[in-house]
Amino acid sequence: MALEYALWGYLTYKADVYSFGVVALEIVAGKNNMKYRPNENYVCLLDWALVLHRKESLMAIADPRLGSNFDKEEAIRMIKVALLCTNPSPALRPTMSAVVSMLQGHITIQEVDKDPSIYGDEFNFQSLKRQI
Repeated sequence: MALEYALWGYLTYKADVYSFGVVALEIVAGKNNMKYRPNENYVCLLDWALVLHRKESLMAIADPRLGSNFDKEEAIRMIKVALLCTNPSPALRPTMSAVVSMLQGHITIQEVDKDPSIYGDEFNFQSLKRQI
């Protein structure tokens, strides 16, 4: 569920983009966003993915059951696009046509900001964790 809807009840036309990003992460990771918690420091798959992105360890998200039988560049592309799609700000999420173009390699994937503090405390997953 897009954050703007979960936190404030606003449904924007970019809510579907957010949902696509979550599903894309679930596919690459082979894990359910809401049920996956590697430890008590994370509230969901997306939370874990953002931390791994900051640590520049995106390949750790890929489903280990795949072994080495997948295209690592495609997996990284999918993860980066998924993180763009799940930006807390709807205005900063790409359009679905841009998402398709990025996944096809027709346009460059924008860099995802690695500093979550730019979004302010209201987007902090730990504060959401206390509400759940």
